[in-house]
Amino acid sequence: MSGNEELDPEIAELLGVDQEEEKKKNANGIQSVTEGKFIKKTDLRPIDLKKLFSDKHAYQKLIGGADEYGQRLHDFITKFSKAVEKDEKSMYRERIIPAYWNMLTTLIDTFFDNLTNEKLALYRYGLLNSHFIDESQREMLHRINVTVGSFNNYWFVDEWLLLIGNGSIRQSAIDETKKVGKSSPSAMKARLERKVGSRDAELANLKQKIDQHLMIERSLASSVSILCKHEYLPQYENIITPYNDDQKRLIGEIQEILRNLTRSNKDIETTVRSVQSLEDDIFSIEKSGTDLTTIVDTKTVMEEFNTIRQMNKMTVGRQGNHFPFLIKSYLPKTNRDICTKDNLHTILSEIENIDPGVFIRKYKQEEHRIVPYFIIVPSYGSYGICWESFDKMNKATGKGRVALPLYPKDLKTAILYALGDMRWQLAKEKALHYWMEEGITGRYYDYFQENKLKGDLKESFIQDYILWIKFEAQGMQKLHKDVRSIFWRYMPFPQGLKDMLKNRGYYYSDLYKKDQTRAMSRGY
Repeated sequence: MSGNEELDPEIAELLGVDQEEEKKKNANGIQSVTEGKFIKKTDLRPIDLKKLFSDKHAYQKLIGGADEYGQRLHDFITKFSKAVEKDEKSMYRERIIPAYWNMLTTLIDTFFDNLTNEKLALYRYGLLNSHFIDESQREMLHRINVTVGSFNNYWFVDEWLLLIGNGSIRQSAIDETKKVGKSSPSAMKARLERKVGSRDAELANLKQKIDQHLMIERSLASSVSILCKHEYLPQYENIITPYNDDQKRLIGEIQEILRNLTRSNKDIETTVRSVQSLEDDIFSIEKSGTDLTTIVDTKTVMEEFNTIRQMNKMTVGRQGNHFPFLIKSYLPKTNRDICTKDNLHTILSEIENIDPGVFIRKYKQEEHRIVPYFIIVPSYGSYGICWESFDKMNKATGKGRVALPLYPKDLKTAILYALGDMRWQLAKEKALHYWMEEGITGRYYDYFQENKLKGDLKESFIQDYILWIKFEAQGMQKLHKDVRSIFWRYMPFPQGLKDMLKNRGYYYSDLYKKDQTRAMSRGY
């Protein structure tokens, strides 16, 4: 393609194909990654869409920058647009998919050298050519390009690749784990991250223990205050009365409080020693002389991008729309249907109000709220997916990784699907090889077996989780009574919602009464 050759504007209209007539997509053909070049740290930057839309040569720059990979993609798009027969059109459509992904992988080699608007928009929005969408859709992109809130856990693909390239975030886990020397900088940094994570978790535990200790002390002070209040004998001047019956009972309670204080103090001492030991380990690693700066090359980012491609495929599913870039016929009608950071945050807040334990993880019997990284991939997917339930290098406080489609069929359902996936994976990790016997996975497995259900166990759980949040939380009974009982116990609604649901039918009322029984027996 020559530098001044314009793509036929009609291609944008010709690229649309009825989804019901689509065949299974062949998404194979990942470009192999050989060697990369070192990356200089690069700051995140906004995309100037106004400038991009006015640049008549933006498409040529992208195609030309990818050499033969860009030319191959352009050729397939051109042949696709000129094809008349359905089979021929379908063939070129399938060839476009791997050609597009290979071009994007190639562009990473120069991605950090020159962060142009067209490159950033390509990786973030899948915007290959602004002529492929109409004026109203370009205006919608302008609106979603502005993020109102400030979020540290939500990232678009271009931002994620920059964080990986800068060494700010570890590369995502893949099936084939590289062997790293125990004393290499990356291994030492991973060890340091684990120690820092454990230290932070222990500090959080320590704060909770101190709060509990102070509460016990306040109870002691209150009891002693009551114990030290005396009446005087009326017949004798300045002679106090003996302890009354309530004060006598308080003496026994004070003794129990003192025993609790002793145990609490020992627990605090142990935790303080643990924190100090971890601080010593951190100091030792930092002063070991090893350069802990993570040096990342473009090969690492290419490998991460190939992982992103797998995430992208999984958000679409086998029968979904795998068309790789943005075109008019597939873009959602309103920005409310697009997975912007603001929309994501709003929906996550709504879900967490219903399922307050969704981001809660336990470490040494103490609870911590840990929100995973959400990677927003430019796909026309129906599903969010949990790639990693938590960071395997830092089980204490490490964040997991969740991928969400930017252009979903239903945004809330896609997010719920991802959270259901994450909940299942975390529960399995917690139970280890006892997952079919213990906790929510064990109870759900028993239900699945007893009812002789067919299909994928995790998929069934996820679909039930979606019903739990979307309908059961409003008092609409959509689940099997056994599933409702399991979720009520292991993924409980907040107390206020339970109080409301107890009046919405027999099943909720019965579950509420069982809650009260368990609370009275201290078995809950």
